[in-house]
Amino acid sequence: MNTRSSLPRRQRKARATAPLHKKSKEIRVHLDSEKFKDVPTKRVTLRKGDTVKIVRGSRSGHEGKVAQINVKRRKVSIEKALLTKADNKEVSLWFDATNLVITKLDLSDPIRKEKFNMIKEE
Repeated sequence: MNTRSSLPRRQRKARATAPLHKKSKEIRVHLDSEKFKDVPTKRVTLRKGDTVKIVRGSRSGHEGKVAQINVKRRKVSIEKALLTKADNKEVSLWFDATNLVITKLDLSDPIRKEKFNMIKEE
């Protein structure tokens, strides 16, 4: 968030009350440094369908596709990263985007594919 104030309370307020089109741009995730050596950017806005790896927390090492993105809460749900409740219901866990690393980009969008034309699809 770009604010003029250096006060932490105003920084937090600006981030909390930001419109959704600005919040969606804050969900940026680092690219895996080993797989994306030749890509000039380090971080990419996350999209549904990207394959990510969890690098922090109790589920670190888990890899899966992005199932949902909650822009309002700035959280990401990953396929097969589920929590079993006491009544044996499985609910999806929500992760912060800063705890993830992109291992494979979803290049089904032609504009995004053109932007990352140096990546060879597998």
